[in-house]
Amino acid sequence: MKKFTILSLIALFFVSAASFAQGVTTSGISGRVLEGAESSLPGATVVATHLPTGSVYGAVTDYDGFYRLTNLKPGGPYNVKITYVGFDDYVLNGFSLTLGETRRISATLTESQNALDEVVITATTNGVFDADKTGSETTISQAKVDALPNISRSISDFARLTPEAQVRGDNELSIGGQNNRYNALYVDGAVNNDAFGLSDSGTNGGQTGVNPISIDAIESFQVNVAPYDVTIGGFSGGAISAVTKSGSNTFEGSAYTLFRNQNLAGKTPGDFEDESEREKLPRFTAYTNGIRLGGPIIKDKLFFFVNYEGQKDETPQPFNGDYAGDSGISGLSAFRNYLISEYGYDPGTFNENTRTLDSDKILFKLDWNINEDHKLSFRNNYVKADFFGIGRSSSRVINFTGGAQNFESITNTASLELNSVFGNNFSNRFVFGYTRVRDDRGINGDPFPNITVRDGDGRINAGSEAFSTANLLNQDIFTLTNNFQIFKGRHTITLGTHNEYSSVKNLFLGRNFGAYSYNSLEDFFNDDADRYRRGYSLLGGSGDNSVGAAEFDLFQLGFYAQDEYQLTENFRLTGGLRVDLPIWDDGRGNEDFNTRGVELLEAAGKDLQGARVGQGPKVTAHISPRLGFNWDVKGDKTTQIRGGLGVFTSRIPLVWPGGAYNNNGVTGDEVDFRARNGFVPDFNPDVNSQFTRDLEFTGDIDLLAEDLKLPQVFKKSFAVDQKLGYGFTLSGEISHSDVISGVNYENLNLEGPQFQTTGAGSRDNYGFEKIDDTYGNVFLLSNTDEGESYNASVTLGNNFYSSKLDIRSSATYSYGRSTTVFDATSSRSISNWAFNESVNGSNQLGTSISDFSQGHRTLANVVMDYKWSDNVKTTIGLFYEGAEGTPYSYVVGFSEGLIADVDEGFVALPYIPATFEEANLVENRDGVSAEDQYAALEAFISQDDYLQDRRGQFAERNRNRARWSHVIDLKFAQEFSVNVKETKHTFQFSADIFNFTNLLNKDWGRRYFTSGFDTATLLNFEGFAADGTTPQYTFNDGVGRGLNRIDDAGFNSSRWQMQLGLRYIFN
Repeated sequence: MKKFTILSLIALFFVSAASFAQGVTTSGISGRVLEGAESSLPGATVVATHLPTGSVYGAVTDYDGFYRLTNLKPGGPYNVKITYVGFDDYVLNGFSLTLGETRRISATLTESQNALDEVVITATTNGVFDADKTGSETTISQAKVDALPNISRSISDFARLTPEAQVRGDNELSIGGQNNRYNALYVDGAVNNDAFGLSDSGTNGGQTGVNPISIDAIESFQVNVAPYDVTIGGFSGGAISAVTKSGSNTFEGSAYTLFRNQNLAGKTPGDFEDESEREKLPRFTAYTNGIRLGGPIIKDKLFFFVNYEGQKDETPQPFNGDYAGDSGISGLSAFRNYLISEYGYDPGTFNENTRTLDSDKILFKLDWNINEDHKLSFRNNYVKADFFGIGRSSSRVINFTGGAQNFESITNTASLELNSVFGNNFSNRFVFGYTRVRDDRGINGDPFPNITVRDGDGRINAGSEAFSTANLLNQDIFTLTNNFQIFKGRHTITLGTHNEYSSVKNLFLGRNFGAYSYNSLEDFFNDDADRYRRGYSLLGGSGDNSVGAAEFDLFQLGFYAQDEYQLTENFRLTGGLRVDLPIWDDGRGNEDFNTRGVELLEAAGKDLQGARVGQGPKVTAHISPRLGFNWDVKGDKTTQIRGGLGVFTSRIPLVWPGGAYNNNGVTGDEVDFRARNGFVPDFNPDVNSQFTRDLEFTGDIDLLAEDLKLPQVFKKSFAVDQKLGYGFTLSGEISHSDVISGVNYENLNLEGPQFQTTGAGSRDNYGFEKIDDTYGNVFLLSNTDEGESYNASVTLGNNFYSSKLDIRSSATYSYGRSTTVFDATSSRSISNWAFNESVNGSNQLGTSISDFSQGHRTLANVVMDYKWSDNVKTTIGLFYEGAEGTPYSYVVGFSEGLIADVDEGFVALPYIPATFEEANLVENRDGVSAEDQYAALEAFISQDDYLQDRRGQFAERNRNRARWSHVIDLKFAQEFSVNVKETKHTFQFSADIFNFTNLLNKDWGRRYFTSGFDTATLLNFEGFAADGTTPQYTFNDGVGRGLNRIDDAGFNSSRWQMQLGLRYIFN
């Protein structure tokens, strides 16, 4: 096996010339000093001073008069002084640097008539005009972080300001129409991604709902979508860089408390004939308390910053007592009592399903100004979260609390950063990072098999949560980062290499305690199960003590070179080349499959692409050239044209290739028995003696193509920024991405189609036929070059400043469309392959609209500060989003046998009939005739523009969208301050209101979704006619009820929620 150690990382670092800077952590200043109109002035001294810390950065202009100050702390204020003997000094005072900005400050010095003369200038804000800016990027300053509504206190609250970004569900962030797992998150330059890829948010601890860092600890953010600087990498969606706060020469700090409860939330959103049916949330409380402190240890030399935040959240999930199942509420009580009396197991309750989250976050940071040339920073961030998660009970689904998950997550991230300057021609940035993640997802209550009862129009879930029975994850990630720059005239040359080592241990055995399904409550009482499923270790043990956890390592190297060429005073060209080299570990082999099994598959015409069980992909170079430009057309920062093109390589979520280390046919087995096949085991309440098979080789197998590549896209963009006067700036940007290597899944163990269905809408049917009966599914993870995305946006921004009132605002319209083959929204190969709406099955997928396709979106944000006096200030922050709903597909229900490639229904795309004869309808179970059903089907098709256009054809995947939503979030903050000696003491009251629109009017602010995982069941498959090949259907008259459902889950819902805050600040 290809095993790697930290020693190999260190050795590689010392033999490398330099290493690569993944995230953005610093800013810079550059420019040219002239004598007179054209003559350069070599030897002039340029000194920038960061006033809060006294940090000094200096340089001397070169032969052509150019200078560069790199690796500066973001923020400010800064003063810059340019001096040369015999000339007047040039002084620029009071400006700040945004994260990642390189401020261009050029000066023309004149001969001095007086030895003490100097030219003093007060700085203005650059805004969007930055010579380093080529592709789309959004910078969120500390002032905007403090002012905008952020009730969930997540990074997504601010990333949503990016036109190409969209946030769905539990902080699921997609950028540029790409998979939410294709983003990169860096905090102080160190990787903070959920590298394994299980959380929707893409952050460590995200499965519990905890945020990876306290917002109070962050200085500023930057979101890059297409930066043509090769030093920013590890993504094909977007890169989010965050820099934490630091101490300064002034002792400053804050203590705060944030509070929510049921009285700070609206009533049930929706249309009700009786207003009394609208209910408030059940009683709950949510507290967040924190404190931060920063200051000098040694003035101008050594500084500290510490931040603590504790969170105790309750999220009520109300059940209104209306249950549509056949057994009714009384049957639920009988079910619970039976489990208690017969098996001594209490399944818990179902009507008070409140989720809880307790967390602690501690961040500590030291900054040391060693001298003018060397500055060192150390940061450690510790996050612990305990999550109790249970699904909401509804009219159609009952969830007993015994089926909740108890999830403990502990993440510790440390980074060490050294910024150095060597003379006037060289600088260096070094970062070492270590992230330790320990996730343990466990059950609630006593261990018990999982039970699902189909109860007419309802479903009952009880017993231990199916996927928490044997589920733990340990990750250790080390990174070495170094960025070496050479300054030579108009050229800034960057050389580097990136080294990253990930070590993973993952145990996952779904339904390890056994999972029984029943067609009715009566069948449960009679022990007549319809289905039994279980995953277990072939090597012994059960639960978290199961033997055979997957353990593997990934070592990733990267090399790059880049030249930033200041072609003229106003035109900068940046070109670079980067190569990434992932080195995969080998896993446990399977001699039976690698000989006999491979021979069977290849004889059936299957292309394994060199894959074998236990074999990691070979080392493949991922080449990423990039070229970007920035042109200040008039040289006065009024018109800026920018753009570029380049290749971007993303990390791949390790859980996808990780399946090959778990599912190898020798360490685990998964059984799935159905009554229709003649056997289902009797119910057994003992989780330690569930059904097993005495087999040496069995189960599903995951394979990795020998030349598997990381996700890559080719991006192109073009943008124009134009100042309009009166503080307005107009920006327009277009971008396009082509997939170079996306993910592709194929079930190799599935025989080819056995027949084609007859009648209108003919499709392939696989008959569930396998090639090798020893194993279940055999999934090959490989690549595809199909898919693309494009985005266009127009933004109007304005800054207004006066002695009392400051207003900063922007409004954006954007449109995005993306296509893909596999969206890969799951962590498991079976789900990524199987749950794709299609005509002819998942082995024959073509491109379709992606789940992450953005559609139309309008944004606006306004921050207003009004100073009533020197000691009283009011701040109002507003964020508006108007957006199309998510895409959805029409499907055929209960369609397992229609395509017969996977034993799951609701994935077959329906044929849209043009005539009654094409519909192939039969009388339904309620006795409604085919003719009457067709009349209802015809009426439904006629009111849907898309379906009307598809008559005589199959419906397509994701071609419909849910309704538009229009939501305003608002933050109000009132400050009162008093000065005591040299310290300012401020008390702040704040109110964050998510969905302020719904607070204004109960019919406003509605967000919509499509039930059934963004699918709408148009027809139900009722089997084949007597000829065995002609499918028969019934119309689902409830299809309309699943469309445009009003979302009432979480913060991003249709119900207004408010968070009150009280804060004390001293500085």
